[in-house]
Amino acid sequence: MTDFKTDTLLVELGCEELPPKTLDRLALSFFEGVCSRLEKAGIAFNPDESRPLYSPRRLAIQLAAVAARQPDREIERRGPALQAAFDGKGSPTPAAMGFARSVGREVADLETLSTDKGEWLYCLIQEPGQDLEPLLFPMLQQALDDLPVAKPMRWASHEYSFVRPVHWLVVLHGQRVLKGSLFGQAADRISQGHRVHHPGPVEIQHADDYLSRLEQASVLADPEKRRERVRQGALEAGLQAGGSTRITDGLLDEVNNLVEWPIPVLCSFEPAFLSVPQEALIASMEDHQKFFPVLDADDGRLRPEFIAMSNLESKDPDAVRRGFERVIRPRLADAQFFWDQDRKKPLEASRSAINAIIFQKDMASVGHKSDRIATISKKIAELLQIDSATAERAAQLCKCDLVSQMVGEFPELQGTMGAYYAEASGEDPAVAQAIGEHYSPRFSGDRLPDSELGRVVALADRLDTLAGIFAAGLKPTGNKDPFALRRAALGIVRLLTEASLDIDLDRLLAISANALAETITLSPEALNEVRAFVLDRARQHFRDQGFDTRLVNAALEAPLSTLLDLQARIRALDGFMQLPAAEALVAANKRIGNILRKSETNIKAEIDANILILPEEKRLFEEVTRLESLLPRLFDRGDYADALNHLADLQTTVDAFFDQVMVMDEDIAVRENRLALLKRLKTLFDRVADLSLAG
Repeated sequence: MTDFKTDTLLVELGCEELPPKTLDRLALSFFEGVCSRLEKAGIAFNPDESRPLYSPRRLAIQLAAVAARQPDREIERRGPALQAAFDGKGSPTPAAMGFARSVGREVADLETLSTDKGEWLYCLIQEPGQDLEPLLFPMLQQALDDLPVAKPMRWASHEYSFVRPVHWLVVLHGQRVLKGSLFGQAADRISQGHRVHHPGPVEIQHADDYLSRLEQASVLADPEKRRERVRQGALEAGLQAGGSTRITDGLLDEVNNLVEWPIPVLCSFEPAFLSVPQEALIASMEDHQKFFPVLDADDGRLRPEFIAMSNLESKDPDAVRRGFERVIRPRLADAQFFWDQDRKKPLEASRSAINAIIFQKDMASVGHKSDRIATISKKIAELLQIDSATAERAAQLCKCDLVSQMVGEFPELQGTMGAYYAEASGEDPAVAQAIGEHYSPRFSGDRLPDSELGRVVALADRLDTLAGIFAAGLKPTGNKDPFALRRAALGIVRLLTEASLDIDLDRLLAISANALAETITLSPEALNEVRAFVLDRARQHFRDQGFDTRLVNAALEAPLSTLLDLQARIRALDGFMQLPAAEALVAANKRIGNILRKSETNIKAEIDANILILPEEKRLFEEVTRLESLLPRLFDRGDYADALNHLADLQTTVDAFFDQVMVMDEDIAVRENRLALLKRLKTLFDRVADLSLAG
């Protein structure tokens, strides 16, 4: 029997070039899949020292301190109750004999388990653990089968399929090769080096030697080390050019998964191309060729240089550089052509063309959507008392660049190119800026539009999308959100709160519904669903900002006007909860709420001061009356912190009331009067939040 020693487990699947955009996810999924199966099988290992390893031609895992076998287990088996196990003569029944056979024992060898609920036949079975080797390969196959591969490939005449053809397999536990196979490849200790610098086999003597042996063969299989070498090499090359390298996380990840031995190459292109908007040139370099642009270190403008990442260390680096430069020129020339062609007609001329693009069948065309955005933008601008005509014009043109050749080639430049084309068409600079900004924020954490008009059009666009898609009955379900409505709703929340747009949410939704009316009807039920959807995003937004969920929920129970007002109430409530009086007042609010809910009468609004009997209820009435006069002014100007401080001063008075006053008095008039007093008190708190939910 194999002993219990532990050692490093290495698994490497050698493949043809793996897809760079999904390689990180594939590697992590493989790693997690194997780890979870080892844990389920009871095979010990050290997860903290284990990691996925990968490069374009290999998918690997290196797991630390993996046990050579499962531990032995004791399995408790309970059989039939004694009264069912033996007949009146003490002979075993079929139930007893069947249980004995199932555990491989004679009935006479079984034990008895006694509990407070009775006695049963019982057997403690010693199950020896299995070796790692026969258990591992089915686990590996299952983990590989579960990888998120959209279109697995078949190769040669094999029946099996994988993301790419598999050409070698390494499976080592320490020094020992574990016997098994995957995708027709028998496990071995032979990996492969770099295609050019070290073509051919690389023998791995011990699983711990994997990274060092491959590095000797010009392969960096550690993705973090390789990523840092790519990043550092690109930065240094940019400094060499006299600028700074533009490195985005997405491009860095993708380039990292394209090379095994990264070598930066500083290249250049003709400065004449800089007449094209730099966003288009950058998109050409990053999206099409996976090159890193070089920017001016002072003003951030694009320089006529870029960094390519070669996958080999050439003896003729100039030839490699010329090759990269030869590849980029046609791409930049295409961008130049699109730019020149698109400017041959004014941006407004594209309005008829966007009428042919269907946004969503029930919401008609993109042209119709632009008209609705224009209507909504004009109304919002009027509410904010800013230039409504300019807002309307920006909205009318904001989608026109969708039919441009440049955006057709680079969809991510929509809005950006619209701003350039608007400027080239002689539009007001404010219109051009609003067009360029109206897609922002594009993602969580993205910056908001800088201009007021940009925020207005951005808000109108999202409101129209939400209202229309809900009207069409296509609200998100589960993880499915094809129209990115959650992102749109979060954008609305951020625009209203972070940009301090103090507009009533219900009024905004009504404006959107009215603008939509000629295209599709937004029913009252659907309108309420849109409102709830936005508020749910607001709830999550404030949680993400660090506010306690209970406080957010409490504030949302109060009457809602604007999201800016909601934000102010949440912040004030957060401060209020730090006061010594807060806990007692939360408890009092819960008590008041319970009393009012259990009351069997319609609670009147008026309080008869003549039947206030006890000093404690008289004192509370005086305080409530005083605050009813004072607090509305504070509420109207959004000074909720001061309002809550005044309410906190009620703690002693409220505590005394509950200590000395029997609310549910036998006298109906007295009881109803006291209930009215509590209702008026709770109404003061409820203007800020339902404090009963805050504790």
